[in-house]
Amino acid sequence: MLEVDMRPIRGILFVRLSGVLNKKNIDKLKAVIHFQKEVGIKNIVFNINELEDMDKAGKGALIRSLNLCKKSNGQSFICLNDNANLLNKLKDSVMVSDFVTDELAAVNLINS
Repeated sequence: MLEVDMRPIRGILFVRLSGVLNKKNIDKLKAVIHFQKEVGIKNIVFNINELEDMDKAGKGALIRSLNLCKKSNGQSFICLNDNANLLNKLKDSVMVSDFVTDELAAVNLINS
């Protein structure tokens, strides 16, 4: 099961994911991408510290959202502390500079 907590605050969309992101529940993340396009959100912060696992489809949806920000001249970050499993799944597709330890660090980078 995937739980998505999505909150736009001062031009930044904060998305907290918990559970498992996989092909079965990818529609929940596609809703985030749809919202991102509809509202025109340029900056997004994904907090995946509570995410237990993700498959290839989930990874693809996450990458699409990150790329959408970059195409609209925005910034995107992934909060990930010490989940080696998720880091290994994402490291080939996401630049190291896109990872931060917490949401405050992401806000500071976006506002700098």
